[in-house]
Amino acid sequence: MPTDLTYLRAAIAEASDAEANGEVPVGAVVVHENKIIGRGQNRVLRDSDPTAHAEIVALREAGLALKNYRLEDCTLYATLEPCAMCAGAILHARLSRLVYAAPDPKAGACGSVLSVLNHPQLNHKLDLLPGLLAEECGTLLTNFFRKRRLEKSSARILGTEALTQEAMMATKKKWSAKVTTDSTHPDEGLFNQSAATIAKALASKKVSPKGPASGMRMLNFYINRAGKNLSTPRQAELEKAKTLLSEIIAKQKSKSLAKPAKKATKKAANKSPSKTRQKAPSKKSSTK
Repeated sequence: MPTDLTYLRAAIAEASDAEANGEVPVGAVVVHENKIIGRGQNRVLRDSDPTAHAEIVALREAGLALKNYRLEDCTLYATLEPCAMCAGAILHARLSRLVYAAPDPKAGACGSVLSVLNHPQLNHKLDLLPGLLAEECGTLLTNFFRKRRLEKSSARILGTEALTQEAMMATKKKWSAKVTTDSTHPDEGLFNQSAATIAKALASKKVSPKGPASGMRMLNFYINRAGKNLSTPRQAELEKAKTLLSEIIAKQKSKSLAKPAKKATKKAANKSPSKTRQKAPSKKSSTK
């Protein structure tokens, strides 16, 4: 007569088939009156269905077999502890028994992370038998994820080598002055504007918080970086902008020098000449 081990091995066969198809190796079967009426394996990738866990697939097949969404007097065998979604489906199906192998410390809803089944506030209760063939099913999952990590690591290494080759090819390309955004200033396409606009912007605090001299450094950097890629009219316009910006810098310097002189004049004007009164020498009466 078939035992729990027999049906759980049938679930393991489903898990192995899922792995062969690129899915996480989880399998499940539903048994009614010593007969498997539903088989399921993880199909989330193949079906593009986030609900296609092995338990859900097996429950759907069992429901069709019994022509009833209630699966009373049925036992579900799963290779991994059901998650919250599957545990909820088990409750709605009114299964009488659940046998699962490996615990799931990340998403298990039968006690590992959550305790959805046999919750004191829920009306349906069922028999639980955890840990049967846990080591075998746990090893199946561990080996699968270890293999996947190695594959990802290899792909990352190969991808890095490809990117390195692309970077080496990219360094051979000349820098283009046709870009509309320059990293040295916040305004897009500023150096494509007129000379007056460029000079005014580079002298403003918005573009050059440290003053127009900083804006001149930006302009020189752009001209030197662009080099021969600039057209003759654009080169002339940028040189004109340098001249206008130099005039703005000179005016600001003259103003800053004039301020201390004015302050000194005001201070001198405010100071009144000290009036020192000299006492006249007192005449002493001479006694003859």
